[in-house]
Amino acid sequence: MLSTKVFIIVFCLAVVHLRATSAACWSTNACIDKGVCTNLGGTAQAGHCTGAAHIQCCTCPRCIDEAACRNSGGTPGAGICPGAANIKCCKGGNGGGGGGSTGPAPSKPTNTMLTGLADILRSAGVNVVEVAGWKTRGHGVMASVKGILVHHTAGPATGDFPSLGVVRDGTGSLAGPLAQLGLGRSGTWWVIAAGRCYHAGSTIDDSIYGNSNAIGIEAEGTGLPATDSGHANWPEVQYQSYIKGVKALQKAYGVATARVIGHKEAAVPKGRKIDPNFSMAEFRSKLG
Repeated sequence: MLSTKVFIIVFCLAVVHLRATSAACWSTNACIDKGVCTNLGGTAQAGHCTGAAHIQCCTCPRCIDEAACRNSGGTPGAGICPGAANIKCCKGGNGGGGGGSTGPAPSKPTNTMLTGLADILRSAGVNVVEVAGWKTRGHGVMASVKGILVHHTAGPATGDFPSLGVVRDGTGSLAGPLAQLGLGRSGTWWVIAAGRCYHAGSTIDDSIYGNSNAIGIEAEGTGLPATDSGHANWPEVQYQSYIKGVKALQKAYGVATARVIGHKEAAVPKGRKIDPNFSMAEFRSKLG
């Protein structure tokens, strides 16, 4: 009888632990039937909602104004986008593109999770690793994507992306995720979070480069020596992949090259950050 009681206690504790450690859905209102989610244009993720197995966390990759959705040929769906009542999940359409367009027009996400990040990077021909749970990970949704912040991890000297745990989970003083994306020394991209991440701190313009409005990329590197010249301290395969990935993100979200800046350029007060330890002027010149 004692062994049975012990088993029951251990089992219950395990269940409680699993529930406590499972990432919650970005909103309880987004826990809906997976079929309904798909019909609305969303992506259903299991394991983030309580209740029956078919009740899953629904995220929308394209939350835009209802009228803009219809004008682009899309179908707006209600209930899975945060923000004002006119912001709907847009299913189908051409992304707002006009006549003569050779591809999808840039997306202008509003108050949503960036669940298209992995596909965007794959379109650039780079290797991509999707970290478990990334589509629902973040400190809330992204208000917009107006800027891209380039970082280095200042992490260990060896390994492809040894800083993954810190970027995903945070530190004792700052909760993770700390960036949406990571870049290993091999040129492999790690998709870590789709929502808001704590990577920017105070910036020269939080409406563009703040955590709610800028994608953060943490590239593995020791950060030494601290320099703003060239990129000699970076593996060429990693540096070239950085350029390819950022170009793809710019195209997808309509971010101008002038708004791709280093943390050292965005951070205030000036001098608060030194990353990345390569020339941002050279980097931007490669973006076109």
